[in-house]
Amino acid sequence: MGGHPMRGSVRIAVAVGYLGAAFCGSQIQPNVPTVQGTLQHALVQLTWAEPGHNSVTLSSRTDAGVDARMNIASFDLPERIWEQIGARGVITALNDQTPVDVRVWAAEQVGAEFRTRNAVTRTYLYRLQALEGWPLVPPSDLAEWCSIFVGEHDFTNFSRPQEHRSPVKRVIICEPWLDASGGVLGFRIEADGFVWNQVRRLASALYEIAIGRRTLEEVRQGLIEPGIAADFGRCEPEWLTLWSIHHLETPVLSAAAQVEVDLPLSADPPPRGRAYGLWAKRARGEQVMLHQTIWLAHLR
Repeated sequence: MGGHPMRGSVRIAVAVGYLGAAFCGSQIQPNVPTVQGTLQHALVQLTWAEPGHNSVTLSSRTDAGVDARMNIASFDLPERIWEQIGARGVITALNDQTPVDVRVWAAEQVGAEFRTRNAVTRTYLYRLQALEGWPLVPPSDLAEWCSIFVGEHDFTNFSRPQEHRSPVKRVIICEPWLDASGGVLGFRIEADGFVWNQVRRLASALYEIAIGRRTLEEVRQGLIEPGIAADFGRCEPEWLTLWSIHHLETPVLSAAAQVEVDLPLSADPPPRGRAYGLWAKRARGEQVMLHQTIWLAHLR
C-alpha cells in the first residue's frame, strides 16, 4: 500500500496469526482461501472497505501450510470508526468476521507513510523434531550446525530463485529451539529478510546432517560456494511458524508480542514406521494448540 490514507481515513496495523492448513498461502489469489483475502473480505463485510478494492497488505509472505503466530497486516480505516471503537473494537470486529483459523490479536494506528513490508527483522521457528526419523540430537550439536548460517551469506543453494530478489541475506540468530526440559524441538532463525523457501531448505539441510545423509562440511560448502549447485531438499511447510516481526513503527504490536506463554510441546523423538503417521497427526494437533494458547493469552 503506497501513499497517504484515503481522505478521512487513518492507517491501522494489526498483529494477525493463522493456521496455514486452512489457506493457500498468505497472499491473495483468485478463487482460493488466503489470509490476505480473508482479512479483506472481513473489511468489506464491516463496510470498512469497498468491494473489489484490495486495501490489505502483509509484512511477510508465507506458503500454503505455514502457520503464523504473528504477521503484520495494515489497511486504511475511516477515522470516525477508529475514534469510536479504538484498537479493542477493531480486533473484536475483525475476529467476528473471520474463521477461528485466523485471529487478530493487537492493533494500533500508524503513520500515513507506513509500509508494512519495511520490517527490521522476522523470526521463524521450525519443528525439526516432528520430521520422520529425527534422532535424539544434543542441543550443543544442533547449535554448532546452526551457527554456520549466522551472518551475511548468499543462500542460492538454500532457496528458490526469485527474479529481481537477491539471495544474499543477513541472518542475525540461528539457534536451537528447546522444550521446557532442554530437549531439541527444532531451531529458531531471525534475519533482516528471507528468500523463498529459505527456512524450509535450511531445515532440510539440518535434518540431512542429523540423520547422517550429509556432513556439516558439505552443507558449509553449499553455503560458501553458491556458484556450485547443491540441493539439500526442502522440508514440509506444516512444521514452520512465522513467530514474530519487529517493525520500528509498531511499538504496540511489538510490546504485545512479548507476552510469555508455556508452550504445549515436548521434544520426544517420533516413532518409526507405521506409527509415525498417527504420531504426526497428534503433533500437528499440538501445533494448533500452541497457536490457540498464544492467541488466547494475547486476547485476554
